[in-house]
Formats: sequence, structure tokens, C-alpha cells
Amino acid sequence: MSAEQKAIPVATERDRPYWEGAREHKLVLQRCSGCMLYSAQPRVVCPRCHGTDFDFSPVSGRGVIFSYAIARQTLAPGFGDELPYVFVEVQIDEEPTCVVMANLLIDESRFDQLDLGLPVEVVFEDRGEATLPQFRLA
Repeated sequence: MSAEQKAIPVATERDRPYWEGAREHKLVLQRCSGCMLYSAQPRVVCPRCHGTDFDFSPVSGRGVIFSYAIARQTLAPGFGDELPYVFVEVQIDEEPTCVVMANLLIDESRFDQLDLGLPVEVVFEDRGEATLPQFRLA
């Protein structure tokens, strides 16, 4: 399958600032206006202060690997040619409780070097109408 068949995310009202930031090659996350807690997933109520006012704010795009998995098979169209690939959960530097999920761009020959706590930085993949944040080792 070709890369043109990869899924293209569609922004919703709740996550539109995230995707607009990505298009500008910025990692932009939701942040509680009350306690400044960052969230990777848009929320309606802050889990820390129970506030309901949020904005979106850019973050550095740096963090550490919290968790990772290596995909060796997929049913998702467009990803077959990229097997195996790695997806990670990244603790962002600004908020250790905020974990962002994305692909890790890494050569298969370096898979044995993967470990929790390794520093990573965001990079972006332009995919048609959307731009996706991904990570690479820092």
C-alpha cells in the first residue's frame, strides 16, 4: 500500500488549535486557564482543579519516552511499507503528567537502543491537508 493511503486526521472544534499549530510546525496543547495543567487530549473539565476554562498553548516539543511499542504488522492502510515502526508515549518537559502519543522516527537498526526515559523532540510530517507531530531521538 502506498503512503497516499495513510489516514488524514480531521480536526474537530475541540482539537482544531492542535491541528492548526501542527500545520505551523508547533506542538500546541490544551491548557487549563486555572491551574495551567497541560493535556494531550482535549478535556471538558480539568482533572486537577475541576476548572472548565481552557486555552491552547505551544510547548517546546521536547520530552522523554514514557512508553513505546514496536508495530510489526498492521491493518491500517498506508502503513504496510513502513513496518516495523515505533509509536511512543512522550512525557512533555513542561508537564510530566501530560503524555503525547505519536510515531517515533527511528531506523530499525536502532530499535535495540530504545529505552524509557530517552530524550526526544517533536518533528512534523506533512500529510496532504494535515500535518502530524511525530518524534525523533534528541
